[in-house]
Amino acid sequence: MPFPVQLLTTQAECDTALAALSLELRVFSVRDQVLDLQADQSAGRATNRAQDLAAATASITSLTPVLATLTPGTTDYAAMNKLLLRAQRRGEDLSATASAQTPTEAFLKAVDVRQVAVQVPELELAIAEVTARRAAL
Repeated sequence: MPFPVQLLTTQAECDTALAALSLELRVFSVRDQVLDLQADQSAGRATNRAQDLAAATASITSLTPVLATLTPGTTDYAAMNKLLLRAQRRGEDLSATASAQTPTEAFLKAVDVRQVAVQVPELELAIAEVTARRAAL
């Protein structure tokens, strides 16, 4: 469906509309780049988090049987228990961070991505139609 460019009756009106559309297109283009960057950062953080969680889990797995062989109250037991507790806390922290985004936040982020994907072509079409209208005046 074409835009109602016939409402623009002078080249000056077309220029004003083109300036506004161009600015809006820039805003959506930057927003698109930001969303892409955030997705890249999120993927990188998720990979790092998974690696760190695997390391914490491996520490827990290796420290648990060692601690079971030590005598409670000894220096070795205390040191090993401290390392195990630290690894457990790290694993809990990493697990909590992985689920920090709520379903609502994830949905709204998807809406933002889709909105940009739809708006940019519409703005480009509007610019083309106004440009053609301006040339016809």
